[in-house]
Amino acid sequence: MDVVVAIISSASLFLVALIAAHFISKNKAFSFLQARTQRYGCIDGLRGYLALAVFLHHFVITWYWKVNGWWDRPPEVYFQNAGRVGVALFFMITGFLFISKVLRDAGKTDWLKLFESRFFRIVPLYFFAVVCISVIVFTATNFQLNVSPYELVKQYFKWATFRGYEINGFEDTRLIIAAVDWTLKYEWFFYLSLPVISLFIINGKRLGGACLSLLTILLYIFPITALGMNSIYLIVFTVGGISAYIIKQYPVDYAYFRKTWVSIIAVLALCISILHPNTMSITHILCMSIFFVLVVCGNDLFGLLSLRSSVLLGEISYSIYLLHGLVLYLIFSFFNFVDLSVLSLSEAFALMPLIGGLVVVVSVLTFILVEKHGITFGRKYKVSQFLRAKIGYRRK
Repeated sequence: MDVVVAIISSASLFLVALIAAHFISKNKAFSFLQARTQRYGCIDGLRGYLALAVFLHHFVITWYWKVNGWWDRPPEVYFQNAGRVGVALFFMITGFLFISKVLRDAGKTDWLKLFESRFFRIVPLYFFAVVCISVIVFTATNFQLNVSPYELVKQYFKWATFRGYEINGFEDTRLIIAAVDWTLKYEWFFYLSLPVISLFIINGKRLGGACLSLLTILLYIFPITALGMNSIYLIVFTVGGISAYIIKQYPVDYAYFRKTWVSIIAVLALCISILHPNTMSITHILCMSIFFVLVVCGNDLFGLLSLRSSVLLGEISYSIYLLHGLVLYLIFSFFNFVDLSVLSLSEAFALMPLIGGLVVVVSVLTFILVEKHGITFGRKYKVSQFLRAKIGYRRK
């Protein structure tokens, strides 16, 4: 694969997405972005590009799948790390945001409300994705039941617990969404761990930072695989948490971190992260952490992350992340509009910016029609109120 072609194609993808977001941001459905200030540094402007990087990763995997016949990580370091770095930074963002909340609440976090808001933020779109998967699966299997009803219930239970599996004997089931569901179980594991984590980080400045640092070191030295999860990915959550702890203790001058030389360091750290041959090694995690901390401290990569278009892409990033595989599958597998197996990767890349633009449009629609309603309902905390009324739960 020609490096120049890869760079031009990747830049074209981000440019097309940015242009599409520019025009979409003028729609009144996104008027709320006008009054929003970035909540922490430039995280809001970063998320959309991370989701698009994962799309790039899976576009290349889809090409290899159609050419070679199996689904696996691409051999090129750049394309492999586009996905892995994107996911790692997403995990860092989650760790940062929720450890920040725990520190801000100072022992008064309303856990019922937190879990309810996360449920209605994540599950509605996930449910929509599973419905789309089911329609494709049963269409492909001629609406015939190929497994017992009991087995079908078990298969859907796995999807309900973010452990996606084939449905009705259809082998490609998880590939319909590019198998991205695996990250959601890590997210929920982190959310459910927060009450325990909070016990250690709210009882003193030094103790909290020491506990998070110690946890990071232990997870790296003694990796654990349990419940279908690898502890190496939990490290990046703790890196985000440590960042939150440091920024809480040492207020940041955001203007200082927007200087040109800081942007240069951030870009270099990101480039090294993308091109690093040993993914998730200590040096790789360190490079990603440097980039992340600089963005959290306000660096906007020469103004890119402060653009309203970038913030809009961040707002719809969950839809981009969860549904880009669906768009790829419909185009290249279900309807087979284009036969990737007869194209070189360079030729296939000519299609990528256009499909990326389509993913953005689809994601805008699902954000408005699905995500936004879930977010709004989750903020009403009706479930929390109901549970308190029924079981007498009171926040301490």
